[in-house]
Amino acid sequence: MSEANLFDAALARLRRGVSVAGGAALTGSVILTLPTQLGCVDVPTTDAIEANDWAQYEGHRNTNMVAYNGDWWARCTSNTRFGCGATAITLKLRVRPIANVDINWKKVGIVYHTPDDPTERTAVGSYFATYGDGTEEWQVTATIGATSVMLFDAWYQDGAGATWVDDNQGELHVINPGPGYQVVRVEPWLNTATVGADGVHGTISIQAADLDFDKVIELVGTTDGWQTVQHFGMGAAGDKNRTYWKEDLSYGNRERWQIDLDLPGAATRFEYAVMYRHGVVNGARTSEFWDNNYGQNYAIVPAPSSAIEPM
Repeated sequence: MSEANLFDAALARLRRGVSVAGGAALTGSVILTLPTQLGCVDVPTTDAIEANDWAQYEGHRNTNMVAYNGDWWARCTSNTRFGCGATAITLKLRVRPIANVDINWKKVGIVYHTPDDPTERTAVGSYFATYGDGTEEWQVTATIGATSVMLFDAWYQDGAGATWVDDNQGELHVINPGPGYQVVRVEPWLNTATVGADGVHGTISIQAADLDFDKVIELVGTTDGWQTVQHFGMGAAGDKNRTYWKEDLSYGNRERWQIDLDLPGAATRFEYAVMYRHGVVNGARTSEFWDNNYGQNYAIVPAPSSAIEPM
């Protein structure tokens, strides 16, 4: 990338109004001081990126240069009278160094947001170790609300004028430091499904965080104690035994989904759980989130008889 291009990219980043976390501003030093020479390196061909944040706008998608491998941990950073108020998530990135570059121009980090707050934030990481294959591990920490889910892409400014991105093939990576129901949950108070001699019939309601347009929401159930398992995938309103979008909720960028069950055959119990799968297109890394009622699953059983025994 030429000096002029680097300068234009920095100006574009300012126009996008990037919010920077972690105590490091990425734009100031780029605009005030440009290196006298930028190194030229041969790199593999990269995919085009549909830009949603500054890293995607400036970067080249290439997981040979920067990659998130799925390793992370979380800790509470703010205790309140109601419990944890904020969570710090630390994750590991692997980058491939470029020889003979200005280390002062080398940075690694993430751009992140949460479903309920789309504000673009940047966290800058720190070097941790070099491995036998020559790649480096960098660790990045970002803080989100205690009941939030984090979506992010990883970026690497290699010191030679290039920015590399791992944005999970455009789908972004997802970390949920809390229980699965932060992403997907059953709404038993809205359910109308019943079981009986004529089968399983009625509606089950599901609430989900809108992590991305492309998603799979599936109900997995059984009428015989999991000897056989039925998977109910996605469809459209009016389809039986398919999950479908019902409405957007007015808070937290969440959605309501439903499934209208119509399963013939006598049943005395219908047991089920729901699953949300993210990263289902473009060959992205998939993430699954479950609400299985804390491991007990949900169950629908016949209503108790209200008949009164004769005296």
